[in-house]
Amino acid sequence: MIKYKVFFLIIVNILLIGVLTLFFFFQYNKQIVYIDNVKLFDGFVMTKEMKRAGEKEFNSRKSVLDKLYSDLQSSSISASERKQLMQQFIQGKEELEQFNQVFGSEQSLKIWARIKSYTTEFSRDKNYKLVIGSDNKQTVLFADEKIDVTNELLTYINKRYEGL
Repeated sequence: MIKYKVFFLIIVNILLIGVLTLFFFFQYNKQIVYIDNVKLFDGFVMTKEMKRAGEKEFNSRKSVLDKLYSDLQSSSISASERKQLMQQFIQGKEELEQFNQVFGSEQSLKIWARIKSYTTEFSRDKNYKLVIGSDNKQTVLFADEKIDVTNELLTYINKRYEGL
């Protein structure tokens, strides 16, 4: 009977040690983490700079269109001048729309390339094996908040971008 109790206690201790080892391994060995792509992209200093540059260029082009529109409303211009201004206005409007599309997509590609580069460095520094990106947690059905490193990565990439 005593042999069974000792054997039982040994088995329980081994199981307990195993469970504790797994608990501490998963608790302190975060090798898989996730980030919120939208929060990371929007909070990145490069994104904000590119957005300001794009808005400046957009406003500059829009002011030219606004001037053309104002000139078109004038009653002192001839029909031929109106026709020429209308062509310029239509062309300018198309160019503005094209600028918006091209600028946004080109800049997004540049920004994501930089984020990916910095994330690779960050992951190596932290010994992360996998960083999962999620758009507002849409593609990740569940993730423990303890493995959300969005703010930590955002701080890291902004410092790297600013040369710190």
